[in-house]
Amino acid sequence: MAKDSLTNLLSQLNIQLSQDEHPQVEQTCLKLLDSGCEDPADVFRRCLVAVIQQDKYQKALHYLKKFKHIDERFGRRFALEKLYIFYKLNKPDEFNTLYKDVITDDLDTVFKKDIESLRGILHVRAQYCYKNGLYQEAFKIYQHLASHNGKNQDSKIELACNERVPLSVATELMNMSPLVTPTDESSYDLLFNESFIMTSLGKYNEAIELLEKALQEAINEGYQNDINTIKLQFSFVLQMMGKTAKSKEILKSLLKELKTDSPFYLICQNNLNAFSDFSKYNTNFNLLLRELNVERLNTFNLQSFTHEQWSNIQRNILFLRLFSNVKIHSGDSILSKTAHKYSKLVDNVTLESYKTQAKKLYHHATKTILSGTEGGTIGILLLTIQLLITEKEWENAIRISELFLNESWKSSFEKFNDSQAIVCYILFELYKIKGRNHSKDVLLKKLGSVRTQLGGKIQENIPFWRHVGFELLSIGNAKESKALLRVLSSFIKGNGDELVDRIVSSNPLDIAQGIDLVRDIDVDELIKLGVKPLESSAKRNKNNAVSKVQKRKALELKNKRKIKRVEKFLQSRDASKLPDPERWLPLRDRSTYRPKKKQQGAKQTQGGAMNKKSEQALDISKKGKPAANKKVKNKKKGRK
Repeated sequence: MAKDSLTNLLSQLNIQLSQDEHPQVEQTCLKLLDSGCEDPADVFRRCLVAVIQQDKYQKALHYLKKFKHIDERFGRRFALEKLYIFYKLNKPDEFNTLYKDVITDDLDTVFKKDIESLRGILHVRAQYCYKNGLYQEAFKIYQHLASHNGKNQDSKIELACNERVPLSVATELMNMSPLVTPTDESSYDLLFNESFIMTSLGKYNEAIELLEKALQEAINEGYQNDINTIKLQFSFVLQMMGKTAKSKEILKSLLKELKTDSPFYLICQNNLNAFSDFSKYNTNFNLLLRELNVERLNTFNLQSFTHEQWSNIQRNILFLRLFSNVKIHSGDSILSKTAHKYSKLVDNVTLESYKTQAKKLYHHATKTILSGTEGGTIGILLLTIQLLITEKEWENAIRISELFLNESWKSSFEKFNDSQAIVCYILFELYKIKGRNHSKDVLLKKLGSVRTQLGGKIQENIPFWRHVGFELLSIGNAKESKALLRVLSSFIKGNGDELVDRIVSSNPLDIAQGIDLVRDIDVDELIKLGVKPLESSAKRNKNNAVSKVQKRKALELKNKRKIKRVEKFLQSRDASKLPDPERWLPLRDRSTYRPKKKQQGAKQTQGGAMNKKSEQALDISKKGKPAANKKVKNKKKGRK
């Protein structure tokens, strides 16, 4: 192609970019690349941008493969566009490989460098982290971008929204660092994100107020997609508050407006089905899976859902398939591995009794824990505990939980993880049910050793150690409880924890504060409820499983009673009366045995005793009286 033709194409490219005609820009760039140009890297980057603006990410990936020679030579110049394509197509391996090539340092080192040249890449990285469940890294990046926005490179409202997005899933991140960006009620996007945080914290009334403001702003703007999104969240919050009628009404109105093939429609349909009570005996799970349109859901993957949404959908589908007795394949998640093993151990998940299932899972979980506590062991353990609790086998549930912790802490206390924290939560509740205060004291002492070895790392799980602090307080160990809560209060940022602050405070309790603590207690209602006496041990259900300790105590009590009976017999016995010499024979074979009249006519059996009359009847040596001769009657002769 002639030089003036190339110039014309480049001028067309600039005009089309200014007019936002992305399809024409794409075609112009392709012509330039096919004909040869002086700067193929810049032209190819513009081509990728045009395709991205059209949301044709699969097509962009095709161009990367088609012009591989340009990518290999000038790939660094359009690395941002490539990262965005991999992020939108949910290709984590390709994304991470390219990201590590572009940014070789860790995140803290990157923040110390010139951020302007890496600002776009950090934006894409933060979005990728949020979609794939790396909420802490996403929150850290957004906070850094928001605090280094002096030249207003990014919109303050967008940065404020992005900073709050990870907190909607992981609210504990607020303890690490307070929010950098302020709240602006003029933006319904920001109000919407704030409502997510309030919902996660359980503050539903505050969430409703924010959603009402956001919905009104969205209606004024006229963006229907945003209106539908806010209504869906509104329905969810109402459902959490127990206002099911209003929640259903909103979902049904959304289903009438939305397209049936959209992911938003499927989410509304799933939320509406969540109001139904399912039974493993009466529900047709295969039909339910068809109604949920599982095949259509699986086609969307993470391209249309967040990591949390996609995980919830996959978990629900797996449970429905499990109770429909479909074979479960073991995947990467702990839940799929647990369901796979569960379906193999149990013959029929629906029909087999929970007692039998609990017994099978208990023996399997014991062997699994003894072989190692890492990997998917926690899944099998939690399922076993759930079945044991269903059958009220409290002692077995406690025993297998303690076995897991003892095996985990066999070498040292340094490797404390979330699995161990979950089991500790369960043990605290089980100890409370069975009234085992000594066992709770032993567990708290072990957790004290864990805390000593962890040191400052306890701030990674503040809610758990806060719970431990209150458990120490419940057994009267106020000194250690205050020491632990005082350390935790130093890690809590922002407004802090009011209850923890009151406990660790050295000031005496103010009467006004005490009144505030008991203000919500209705004394008259408590009096109306009355009291329920504790159940005595004699009325306990005999069908409950008995532990080895209880069996040993029962045997000791039985032996004591036997000894007392013998002593009492020896005191009142007649020494002149000898024992029966035939006492070793069966009762019927003794010479002193006399059957009752009703038993005399009974059928005699070999080895049994009989009276004299019966013996004479069977004696064949004695002949009875001869029978009288019967006269033979002559037959009458007939006529010849």
